[in-house]
Amino acid sequence: MAVAACKGGSTSPTPSSTPYSPTPNPNITKAIVEVTINGTPRPRIPVEESTPRNKESPRPGKTIQTLITGKQGLTHFNHLKPSGVYCWVAILSPSQKSSECAGWAVWQTGNVVLGT
Repeated sequence: MAVAACKGGSTSPTPSSTPYSPTPNPNITKAIVEVTINGTPRPRIPVEESTPRNKESPRPGKTIQTLITGKQGLTHFNHLKPSGVYCWVAILSPSQKSSECAGWAVWQTGNVVLGT
């Protein structure tokens, strides 16, 4: 393992994002799900929302609702519990799905990205 030598300058890293909050924000109850195929946002993709079947090994459970992505490949799931863990499954084709289960630390701070 090699360590690069630095001449002068700061040795402290610069934060690359906003500081992490240790608790969920009670005012954020919406998750934005983005679906891409080969990195390109895809409209008209069904996305199923559920809660995990098992919290120790999160896998999608029974579907709560299904929404369709819009022109930008985005869909918005509202009325979520701020401390909740949710799962989303994008139906890319009859034989291909992409899924993610995430807690508030993920869905409250950025888009949930599904696809390829």
